[in-house]
Amino acid sequence: MKKLPTTLLTLLIAGAATAVIAKPIDRIMARMDSNEDGFVSIDEFGPRRLGMIDRIDEDGDGAVTLDEINQHIADRQEEMAERHAAMQSRMQEFFAKADADGDGSVTKDEAKNAAFDRIDENNDGQLTEEELRNAKPEHDGRKHRRRHGGGPGGS
Repeated sequence: MKKLPTTLLTLLIAGAATAVIAKPIDRIMARMDSNEDGFVSIDEFGPRRLGMIDRIDEDGDGAVTLDEINQHIADRQEEMAERHAAMQSRMQEFFAKADADGDGSVTKDEAKNAAFDRIDENNDGQLTEEELRNAKPEHDGRKHRRRHGGGPGGS
């Protein structure tokens, strides 16, 4: 009698897992199977990474060499180093502004106050809708993923 609920639970879990796994495959099939015949032919198959060939192919001959790949990697590393240096500079600037008591550390309250002050354009201690709309993220404009939620002040 105890075995029946356990078996049902196992089947429910297996069914849910199958549904979760199947959904991405269903989307892939729908995207790739352009003639909707239930199969993906070689003509329909096009890995998303093929666009990378066009970006890396410096001489435009339709193929990439190891030299072109290495140059692409070197260019990307240089871009990443520049972004890293800019981010470090922004963080140092923010830290200097946020460390209100000058003790060499920034508390949550100091960080919140500094973020608020950055948005409060007229320094009246209140944020208007316009100030919130004008607020620019403190990064180079790329999409920014928040790891711990919260708004501009981080709470």
